[in-house]
Amino acid sequence: MRLDRIKLAAGASMQFDLSKKTIAWMQVLEGGVTFHAYYTDRMTEAHSAFLPPGFDATLISSNGASFLYAEIPDVGPVHSGTVNSRPLFIVTEWEREPVLASEHDARKRIHLVAADMCETTAMQVEMVIYPSGSVAPDSHHEGADTFFYFITGRGTAQANGQEYSISQGDLVYFPDGERHSIKAAAGSDMRFLEFHVPAEFKTVWTDPSKISAWRSTDRDIHGRETLLDEKERKAFRFVFPWAV
Repeated sequence: MRLDRIKLAAGASMQFDLSKKTIAWMQVLEGGVTFHAYYTDRMTEAHSAFLPPGFDATLISSNGASFLYAEIPDVGPVHSGTVNSRPLFIVTEWEREPVLASEHDARKRIHLVAADMCETTAMQVEMVIYPSGSVAPDSHHEGADTFFYFITGRGTAQANGQEYSISQGDLVYFPDGERHSIKAAAGSDMRFLEFHVPAEFKTVWTDPSKISAWRSTDRDIHGRETLLDEKERKAFRFVFPWAV
């Protein structure tokens, strides 16, 4: 996977012209952008977009913006055949998506890219929230590489027993099979993006008694009930079938 932070000056634009074997995803970090002709509402820090194979559009920023951009140039080796013949261009407002809450502590996660949302198992992306002092049990993944991009807060990351300081703007990479954990510093709420490539993998816990378990709350991050039927969901998730 290619992962970039891209900055657009006021009035600048960026052309996307993905090949028929490429998928991509972006999360606005600062400012606002629009997709010419396809999604003309202003996308802000609350929005992300999944870009399907063959996607061809222009991103425009009137007042300047920065965003995180993830791209898999060739999905062939990392998907299991579930990339739809009519893939979806999706703009998601993460603050309106259902929250998954940890059953053991105050950690939360929100799906941004998942097979049932974007018709791909090539990548999985989540917005993850660790309140002050939260820590993930030590584990490793079998079958996927893992990336973390830290949006706010500070803390530590452990990899194979070694500890590293992390803070806003840092990118952490854990290759397939590397034992790791993440901890938010005391007095610092932490929010980060978590990527898995591919999306199908197994998590192995160093201490099986400390397995992280997640439950759906059917509420968004502000405590509002999420809109579950397809008609209502369009109020905060734009879905467009993309013909390749």
